[in-house]
Amino acid sequence: MFKDHQDAGQQLGQALKKYQDKGVLVLAIPRGGMEIGLEVAKILRADLEIIVSRKLGYPGNPEAGFGAVAEDGSLYLTPQAKLLAETEIELIIKQQKQEAARRVQVFRNNRPLPPRQFLDRKCRLN
Repeated sequence: MFKDHQDAGQQLGQALKKYQDKGVLVLAIPRGGMEIGLEVAKILRADLEIIVSRKLGYPGNPEAGFGAVAEDGSLYLTPQAKLLAETEIELIIKQQKQEAARRVQVFRNNRPLPPRQFLDRKCRLN
């Protein structure tokens, strides 16, 4: 379907072209998401910002996730999270929040995301 992240971003940008020059903000997650977001932002002539989220991985199998936490503390847990002890879940959440904060420092130099009302308005474009 896509040759690579660049191709995926270009195709997505073309699909969203009706938003070109509308002052939208493209949010992208690290790693491959930034490559895709950059291509979308170029096509839309839009601002690009990195947003950090972290998978909550099972102990001993961190590639399998039972949820996610975003840099703002937003949390999602799958029903399978109930298989873990609450203390394990809390420890993993704490570790991933710390890693998210570290990445905000590295990727954005602790620069905050745009205000929530700006993000909410941008998300409602039709």
